[in-house]
Amino acid sequence: MTADPPLEPAPGPPARRPLLARPAVTGLAGFVAGAVLVGVPWLVLTLLAGPSGGPLTAPPTLGGLSRAQDAIAKLDKAKGQATIDRIGKSDKEDTARVSAAYGGAGAVVQQYQDDRLRRSVRLLAVRAPSPGLIAPYQDAEALGLAAPGTELVRFGDVQCLVHHDPENAGSAPDPERSSVRVCQHTGPDLTVTLQSISSEGNRDPREFAGILEEAWTILSR
Repeated sequence: MTADPPLEPAPGPPARRPLLARPAVTGLAGFVAGAVLVGVPWLVLTLLAGPSGGPLTAPPTLGGLSRAQDAIAKLDKAKGQATIDRIGKSDKEDTARVSAAYGGAGAVVQQYQDDRLRRSVRLLAVRAPSPGLIAPYQDAEALGLAAPGTELVRFGDVQCLVHHDPENAGSAPDPERSSVRVCQHTGPDLTVTLQSISSEGNRDPREFAGILEEAWTILSR
C-alpha cells in the first residue's frame, strides 16, 4: 500500500489589508488632511456646496456710516489722500484673501466710518456658508466675575461676540465697559460679517446686529 499524501493545511481567511491601505479610508484621510491644510472654509464648501463666483458690491452707506474713503474725503481729501489710498488697498487685498479662503467665492470687504472718524466697522461678505461663531469657555463663577470675558449672544439669525471688562460677581456687566467684537449672519449661499475696529459707538450688540442685518438684506438681493 502506498501512503496517503500529506494533507495540505486548509486555506485561512484572506489577509486583511492594513487600514490605511484601503481606498475609502485613504481617501477620507486625505480629505480631512486637506481640510486642515486649506482651512475650515474649504471643508464647509466641500461638504455643503460649491462656491459662487458672483460678485458682491458693498453699499455706499451702512447704518448711518459712510465708506471710510468717503468719510475721510469729506473732512479733508487732500490731507487724507494717503489714508484713503491705504484703506482702499487694504480692502482690495482683504477681499481677494477672503475669496481665496472660500475657494474663489465672490467676496467684498469694506471699511465704514462716521463723519467724525471715531466709529469704525469692517464689512466682510462672501457667497458661501460659514461655521458659527465661538466664544472661548471661561468659568466666570470660579473666577468671581459677573460674566465671561467674551460672551456669545444671538438676535434671530445673527450671532455676536461681546467683550466684557471684568466686573465682580453679583453685579451686571456695565454696558459702558462692554463692546461688540464681531457679528455674523450665515446661510447656505451667503455669509455677512461685521467687525468692530473701534470701541467708539460699538457697544450695543443689538444695534450692531441691526447694522449687520441691513447689510444682509442689501447683499441678499
